[in-house]
Amino acid sequence: MRQRTIDTVMKNREQVISFMGVIVLALVLPGILKLANGVVRYLVGAEGRLSAIAIETDHPLGPLPAVWRGLAQGGEDLPTFLNGNEQKVAELKPQYIRIDHILDQFGVVNRNSSGLTFDWSQLDRVVRQIISTKATPFFSLSYMPAAISSGDTVAPPKDWKEWSLVVQKTIEHFSGEMGLSDVYYEVWNEPDLFGEWKMSGKKDYRTLYLYSVRGAEQAAGVKPFKIGGPATTGLYKSWVDNFFPFILKNNLRMDFYSWHRYDADINKYTADVEDVDRWIEGHPYFSNVEKIVSELGPDNEKGGANDTMVGAAHLAAVSRELMFKVKYGMSFAVTGSWGILDKPRSEALKVLSRLGSDRLAVTGEGTWVRAIGALDGDTYQVLLVNYDPKGAHSEIVPVSFINLKQGNFILKRTVMGASTVSSAAATSEAILQREIPMAPNSIVLLELEPVNNPQTPASNPTD
Repeated sequence: MRQRTIDTVMKNREQVISFMGVIVLALVLPGILKLANGVVRYLVGAEGRLSAIAIETDHPLGPLPAVWRGLAQGGEDLPTFLNGNEQKVAELKPQYIRIDHILDQFGVVNRNSSGLTFDWSQLDRVVRQIISTKATPFFSLSYMPAAISSGDTVAPPKDWKEWSLVVQKTIEHFSGEMGLSDVYYEVWNEPDLFGEWKMSGKKDYRTLYLYSVRGAEQAAGVKPFKIGGPATTGLYKSWVDNFFPFILKNNLRMDFYSWHRYDADINKYTADVEDVDRWIEGHPYFSNVEKIVSELGPDNEKGGANDTMVGAAHLAAVSRELMFKVKYGMSFAVTGSWGILDKPRSEALKVLSRLGSDRLAVTGEGTWVRAIGALDGDTYQVLLVNYDPKGAHSEIVPVSFINLKQGNFILKRTVMGASTVSSAAATSEAILQREIPMAPNSIVLLELEPVNNPQTPASNPTD
């Protein structure tokens, strides 16, 4: 009897302990799960998602919009910025090179007893250098020539008709006498900063634009060109809301709308385009106006991220974000304190320039890793960029070339800043898969080239 009592007591004790264990576990488990979730969030990112890239080799989407093929140079070293750099710039394959200060640094506009005179010799030298890189000039019509200014180089002219004449003669010279087609003429540079122009008052940018377009309309014997603006320091709704109705009211030509953006957060670039598209909805007349970010970079201060792998990854990631949204996103600058030459951003442009002219559909992009698919002849390409301004996120990215025809291939892997490695790849199925390690702010180009010879060596590092 005593033994049965002891057994009963022990059993009840075990049940109590077990019950207490359940209670303790119930109390502690949420904390454990929260801690585990916190660790995962720390490792992967609170709002992040990993990528799994698929390139649809049988799904071309038309021409690849190479928005990165625009460069911008400011006033620093402007008369000499291409001296000895023509070949380096040509390797980046720019379609346009933007320059400002064209009317106040090159002695273009002068005055004698008969009126205004024009001397293009100094500016022509720089323009010929731009042309030698196989790019076309993109002119910022700035700043006010001393010969017609009412004050300094950011003041209004004494006579607006003389400003119109300056614009007319500029277009007639480059789009007429020099025979250049499709030149862009952008009215001023950062008017809200340089001159503190506004949408009202004595320094009303709308007046500046009005007389610029009137001058452009008088240009005779010229090839097709484009005119627009305002190239503000950012995208401002007040400018759009006051500028577009003025354009309509005065029946003015506007081929493109431009602004600048310096920001490490690439989502800001997307937000800009979404904003301007939404604002334009109220002005359907402008639905076909090109959108151009005529200066961009991760930081508006010289050095810093601009000169590191962060800047290179930023350039590639922003280019991906702006595809099909803007005509060009122009990296600032070519040389000088903000220059990209001989720095990681120029290496990023070299990798981007290797992409073919047709775009392939890509799915599976993540928070950090973005991808651009392209077709170069019969070679399938995908550019991967892992952009993280904090420099912390690494990722092993599954990459699948899908809907392939059976056969043999050479897979080339180029890591920006390193060599290109080639390896043989064969598939009897419609898919070829690889896992690609992506360090923070790395850029990798994969190229899958069909071959007829299956005896290609397994690995062949090349420069």
